Amino acid sequence: MRMFFSDEEIAQLIAEDVPFLDLTTYGLNIGKELGEIEFSTRHTMTICATEEAARVFEKCGAKVEYLLESGTCLTSQQLILKASGCAEALHIGWRVALNLMEYASGIATRAKELVDAAKNVNSDVAVVTTRKCFPGTRIISMKAILAGGATPHRLGLSETVLIFKQHLLFIDSIAEISERINQMRKRFPEQKIAIEVETETDAWMVAEAGVDLIQFDKIPTVELSGLVTELKQKYPGLKLAAAGGINLENVRNYASTGVDILVTSYPYFGKPADIGAKMKRR
Repeated sequence: MRMFFSDEEIAQLIAEDVPFLDLTTYGLNIGKELGEIEFSTRHTMTICATEEAARVFEKCGAKVEYLLESGTCLTSQQLILKASGCAEALHIGWRVALNLMEYASGIATRAKELVDAAKNVNSDVAVVTTRKCFPGTRIISMKAILAGGATPHRLGLSETVLIFKQHLLFIDSIAEISERINQMRKRFPEQKIAIEVETETDAWMVAEAGVDLIQFDKIPTVELSGLVTELKQKYPGLKLAAAGGINLENVRNYASTGVDILVTSYPYFGKPADIGAKMKRR
């Protein structure tokens, strides 16, 4: 799986950890000695950012001899990446590559668990992730959730139309909402119009206004099941999404309501994957 990281961005990742030189390797005068490094799993996981880790080592002057593709599901003690070169290159690339793979693989693993749990109940449901990733990490976070089988909900505000209650604070009446939606359809004919609601009453109101997608925010699954069935009967072309606190413990319940989409931030938050690194002299 390829995602765009420029050479400058790879160099910035290295420079963040090694702004000048590896003082320890330099002081020991071992920089030109030859060696190799191997990364392997310490538990079952979906790996990610292996391609970026490889580019880090290549940027440092090492040679990548073995590499598994992001999105590969592995059990414990399986080889992920192997690189060889001088000690200086291996020590500089070591932690940068490991951080990338551990954090990204943690996200990918949680995404895969969530997708598998949801589709075990509803094979047609899509699991999509929000924009709530840690600032500055969106590229690698998007790669990670894709590696886990999920997809992005919105890559940014410029991409999709999603109306929140905060937008509606600036609109005076229900009639005006319908008018604004019609105006948006004329201005953005290629865009779908989505709106988030918190109550059953609001859901029926916006469905009648002609939106393309309704996103339910924190509506309990007990209430949601009947509402989804009734809305789909009356508006068969309407897409329905559930959002708000969806995690591995409740995703099966939300999937069983019959919604088309599950919106979640769950994969972003949790422990990094545990990946072992072993270096040896050649």
